[in-house]
Amino acid sequence: MEHVAAVPAWALALQESGLGLFIRNSLWIYPFANITHVLGVIMLVGPIVALDLRLLGVGRFIAAAAASRFLTPFSIVGLLLVIPSGITLFTADAASLAVNTVLRIKLVLVVFGIANAVLFRALWQARLDAWDRDPPGLGRAQAALSIVTWLSVPVLGRLIAYL
Repeated sequence: MEHVAAVPAWALALQESGLGLFIRNSLWIYPFANITHVLGVIMLVGPIVALDLRLLGVGRFIAAAAASRFLTPFSIVGLLLVIPSGITLFTADAASLAVNTVLRIKLVLVVFGIANAVLFRALWQARLDAWDRDPPGLGRAQAALSIVTWLSVPVLGRLIAYL
């Protein structure tokens, strides 16, 4: 017997609110949010993975500090696109998404990925100029963990519809 989690009242209320109905019934809002979410994920994850690969030693002809200065703003813009578009998509289908385990895991990984990035900046930002000469083992481990984390996020995002 399969266990189905009870839908929280707040999620059902959000989904059936005027905003939820407007998003679901609009010809353009939901598709626009979906496309914006995909583009945001690309802009968030792509530069993070590229920078992490650089920090792991790929493309040593580009200074680690220069790669960080170039790629980080793209990830920030991606995050700024992902958050409102994700909230919009959630609002349209909150009842089923609120109890979706795959979405919950994805959101935990997003929070973890952001926390890892903030911690990385706090620990290593001042040392990026020296990274190419003496990359710290812990920093490289954080970069590898970041790649696994951020590549898992869009994979789980796609699986939400199926699991």
